[in-house]
Parts: sequence; structure tokens; C-alpha cells
Amino acid sequence: MKYVLITAGNTSETIDGVRKITNSASGKLGSLIAESFIAKGAKVIYVCSNESVQPKLPTEKTILIQGVLDLDSVMKELAASYQFDCIIHSMAVSDYTVASVMSYNADLNTLEELSDLKDYKGTKLSSQIENPAIILKKAPKILSYLKSLFPASLLIGFKLLVNVKEEELYQVAYKMMKQNSCDYVCANDLANINQLQHKAMFIRKDGTYKTLFTKEEIAKEIVTEIMNTWEAVK
Repeated sequence: MKYVLITAGNTSETIDGVRKITNSASGKLGSLIAESFIAKGAKVIYVCSNESVQPKLPTEKTILIQGVLDLDSVMKELAASYQFDCIIHSMAVSDYTVASVMSYNADLNTLEELSDLKDYKGTKLSSQIENPAIILKKAPKILSYLKSLFPASLLIGFKLLVNVKEEELYQVAYKMMKQNSCDYVCANDLANINQLQHKAMFIRKDGTYKTLFTKEEIAKEIVTEIMNTWEAVK
């Protein structure tokens, strides 16, 4: 029995009780990958946000998270309980978390602290604040430590850029692969993603790649590649 961990969709960072910083990732691709693995008999642990698309086929477990720190905790908890044969890290994870909310004084060109952020988590920032300023801090890079947490797992990372040449996308994605010990990387350009297409490069560790044009093609290629790799090492 093969166990697969899939992260999908977006993360959200809380500003106050009603506001958050998020992104537009839907989790649709991750759900298709999960369904393809489940159809092949794999057990899938699926980690996503509450807003993300979830697989139509039953997973072994679905874990809902909100922010990057939630994801960080979940990954470390899973490492204590599971050994995965493959990890698909397709989630669009926040690069920053909210550190504090300040008020900008334009006359003095200064920032004045309003309060500790925890005071706003369950309430709402007043609309009377003239110039609110949100201070961000660097979030942990989840992909950077997945191979150390799960050294026996095949690791697939995802890279998204916007309006770049194909060669630049390839180089950035391949560099990310090497830096994070990924076995494969799926490289995307937001300019080539819409309701009708999802163009991507599926890059292998040896530098070769295949260009794909829909979410369905991407999901099929990833699952086929991983299944073939498992078959080869039997």
C-alpha cells in the first residue's frame, strides 16, 4: 500500500477577525492529483484550506488548515505518525505572516503601534484608523525542510511565476529543485493559467521536462511518473 501526502489550495494570514491576506489558488489541480492516486489504490492524506477544492473520491484523511504556521505544525505532526511514499506540495503557501498592525502618521512619517496583534484576532480593526499599516514577517519555507522530515519520500514541488520567459521559469524552477532536494518540480506561469488551459513544465531531476497544457494532463503525468518510479524499484 502506498501513502501519498498532498497539500493543495491557498493559505490565509489573519489581520483581524474579518480581514485576512490570501491568494487565489483554488486547489483544483491538487484535488485532481489526489483523485488519480486514489483511483490507483493509494492512500491519500490531503491538506488544504477550508475554501479549497477537495477530492471527490474518499481520502484516508483530510486536514483543514488556515495559515502557513498551521501547515508547519501539521507537517511536523504527520512526520511523527506517517512515512509517505510520495509528497505533492502543490499548496500556494504564504511567504509572510502578519506581525503587527500599525498606524502611519503621514505628517511625522512615523509608524505608531496600535496594539498587539492578538487584540484584533477576534475583533475588527476600527475603520476610523486613518492610515493602517500592516507589518509582515517572513514565514517558514515549508518545502525547504520536507525532505529532511520525510527522507524516503519522492518529493514534488511547485513553482509559480508571472509573465516570464519559458527559459527563466525553467531555470528558477530547476534551481528550486536542487535547493530543496525535490525529485520533480511542476513549473507554472500565472499568465498561462485560465479556465481553459493550465500550461506547465513537469521537470525531472535529470533536467529533462515535459510541457503539459491542462490540469488533467498535469495530474495524469505526475501520477504516471510516480507509479512508474515505484514499479521500477520493486
